[in-house]
This record gives sequence, C-alpha cells and structure tokens, in this order.
Amino acid sequence: MWKALVDEFAQQDEREPDSLRVGRSAIRRKNSRLPQAATDDLRNTILEAAVALFYREPVESLNLDRLADQTGLGKRHIYRIFGSRKAFLQAYADLLCDRERAQWREAGHRSGEEPVQHLLELFIDVAVELASGSRQPGQPQLPAVQFVDKDHPVRLSRAKLSREFRALLMRLAIAANAVDAEALADTLMMLWENATTSNFKSGSDSRRIAQRLPTLVDHIIKSYVML
Repeated sequence: MWKALVDEFAQQDEREPDSLRVGRSAIRRKNSRLPQAATDDLRNTILEAAVALFYREPVESLNLDRLADQTGLGKRHIYRIFGSRKAFLQAYADLLCDRERAQWREAGHRSGEEPVQHLLELFIDVAVELASGSRQPGQPQLPAVQFVDKDHPVRLSRAKLSREFRALLMRLAIAANAVDAEALADTLMMLWENATTSNFKSGSDSRRIAQRLPTLVDHIIKSYVML
C-alpha cells in the first residue's frame, strides 16, 4: 500500500502549487475588503502564501519584497501584521512544526495506536513527501543546519521539533517492547534527520530513497522487536 502512495506522488508533474495561486487571490480579496485590519485570518493567509513561495525558494533567502509581490500586499502591511522579520520567521516555523506534529498524530490514528505500525507509518509519510518533492531543497522544511545563528527562530524550532520526535520514537519503542528501546529510537532518529534535512542531487535520488525507506525501517524495527 505504501508503495502505491509513493508512486502516486512521484509521478505528479512539477508545477506552481495551487496553494500559491489560491493564497494570492484570497489575500487580494481580503486586502480589498479590510485594508487596515491585521486579523488572524489575514495573518494565516500570508503564512500560507509564504509556504507556497518557499516551495520553490529557500526560506533562509527570505525577502519580504518577494513575499509582498506574491501576496499583493505592501511590505509595510506585512510588517504591521508580524512586527518584524524575525517574528514572521517564527510564525512560519511554528506553522510548519504544527503541521508536522499533526502528521505524527494522523500516523497514530492510521495505525490504530499500535506502536510498531505507528513507527512504520511515520516513515511512510516521510517517504511520500520525498517522492512528491516536498522535502527537496528550497521547498517548505525546517533545515536547522542551514542557519549559522544559534538563536535563529527556524533553527530553534527545528531543534525543538527534533527533540519531540525523538521522544515520540522512544515512547513507541518502549511500548513495542523493543529489546533496546534507546538504540531503536536513536537509529530511527538518524534516518529521520537524514531524510528530512538532506539535499538530494536530483528528484530521482529522493524518489529512489522514498521507495526504499519504509522497507528499511521495517527491517530495523524487526531487528529490535519480537513480533
């Protein structure tokens, strides 16, 4: 089943995300109706447009002029809503982290909260994203290693997310009665870090890894858990 999911996303044509066009249109409508209001709704719409923009451009090269062009808002309007470039980056990082956490919960629901299957489902999601290209360089992700400043909001958010994922892996490994839960969690954590932060040379490289990742994870789990 997971192979069908990976193949489906691998075969999709590369094109401008629909969310970019929809987000840009929605912002212009909202801006025409409420040009002075920095509402939460408008704030979220700007963030959605940013996600679509960073689908093609790396977040570390953020230029608010480019974001203003994409949203149809003035640069000053964006500053009024978020207060600063750093605050905008923090909000952007928080949005992506929340989506990642929601994906972990969804993996748990799909698995029926069975720990071994939950572990596998987490990496099936990573494989699907690799196949679809959503973890390619310049696309929405939180690669902390690209930010030299240790206090950069994206770096801090990525580090926190990694700690949370490691804790999740540890809880699931213990629940699965792994012979060495810490070793299993560390091994899977290393795979996750490599898969979610590596810059692959080509789309074919990421798709090839996507095809093999769930099988590899399955073998690793079985080497620690007696089923």
